Amino acid sequence: MKTTYIIAIAVVVIVIIIGSVFAYTYVSSNSSKPSPTPSPTATATASPTAKPSASPTASPTAKPSASPTASPSPTPTASPAPTQLATASILGAGGTLVNPLMQTWISTYQLIQTKVSITYNAVGSGTGITQFQEQLTNFGESDVPLQASDIAKLPSGTTALTVPISASAVVPAYNIQLLNGSYCQNGLNFTGTVLANIFLGTVTKWDDQSIKNLQSTSVANQLPDATITVIHRSDSSGTMYAFTDYLSQASSTWNSTVGTSKKPAWPVGLGYSLNSGVAAGIIQNPDSIGPLEISYVLQNPGAIYFGAVQNAAGNYILPSVTTAQTALDAGATSLPAGDNMAAWSSVSIIDNIFQDTAATNAYPITTMTYALIYENQYYASVSAAQAAATVNFLYWIVNSGQVLGPNAGYVALPASIISIDDATLAQVTYNGSPITIIS
Repeated sequence: MKTTYIIAIAVVVIVIIIGSVFAYTYVSSNSSKPSPTPSPTATATASPTAKPSASPTASPTAKPSASPTASPSPTPTASPAPTQLATASILGAGGTLVNPLMQTWISTYQLIQTKVSITYNAVGSGTGITQFQEQLTNFGESDVPLQASDIAKLPSGTTALTVPISASAVVPAYNIQLLNGSYCQNGLNFTGTVLANIFLGTVTKWDDQSIKNLQSTSVANQLPDATITVIHRSDSSGTMYAFTDYLSQASSTWNSTVGTSKKPAWPVGLGYSLNSGVAAGIIQNPDSIGPLEISYVLQNPGAIYFGAVQNAAGNYILPSVTTAQTALDAGATSLPAGDNMAAWSSVSIIDNIFQDTAATNAYPITTMTYALIYENQYYASVSAAQAAATVNFLYWIVNSGQVLGPNAGYVALPASIISIDDATLAQVTYNGSPITIIS
């Protein structure tokens, strides 16, 4: 028993000794290694630094950066809010030649300047000039610049500024049924002499030899033995002025017996008021012909057709925006300043190109159309707001509004004329102060 007890004690002592040695070894071993710090640091640092750093930087920078820059930037640039003029109502009156385009200009401008209301009365150039002379309108309009007799009737001490705003072709428009039952299409050939003789009443039939000689054989053989009905304006008209100006150049007989006039004494024919009336007269009267601004023909497709007119180079030119543009470029190379009323009275594209053989593609009956405005807007009951609206509207027409013309048959002004117009409009004052142009 005593032996067993001694053995048990010995075993316990041995276990204690071994445990102590083991504990000492473990503690010594661990206390001599300074690596616990690097270990967690390496793991913790490498992991969080690499991931958060790479992730947030790459993703948000690439995506948000592309979207906001490309998208919002063009919007404000494309449609800046226009500066608004003060509330004003303005009135213009004049030629019917420009009226289709004028109505487009007005409706477009009023969308831009929402406080400005514009009315244009297409009463004819003659009446438009009269109302302008009487200072009943904010601006006048005419297809012929003021003549000496017009200038003499302006209020004493005033200066009227001439502002070309567009150009267009005056065409010999007709309604002719051919022998085969079809209607004569665009392109019947005319010379100035033949046109003068038709409107003088000396050529009275569509199959007159002088007309047939100008056509191809196939067309000439289809012209009917029908009496020509001449249609013309009954009122004072810039369109008629342009047409009679051309006839005066082409025919000495016309020049000496009828001459150039806004309201000529027509030797023959039926008179209708305004360009729209002439268009209606041609449609209503078979075998008719009349001088008409080209846009009124374009407004009546299939009902009215128009002819080609021989120019100085001997070419038969069909009127179009392109051939009228050629005429304008050739005939408006040297224009006076807008305030030189006397010099403007002799300006005529028709006269300038009548002998111009170099302008081979120019349509010979091409005319400018003009706005008229007083240099000093301080008259009658005109307010400062009305004066500003008038000048800004005309400035917009001359510059931004020109793009609206060609689709309707009107010629866009070249840069040389726009430059003269801009300088002219910059001269306008109200009670001694220049008018600010914001358009």
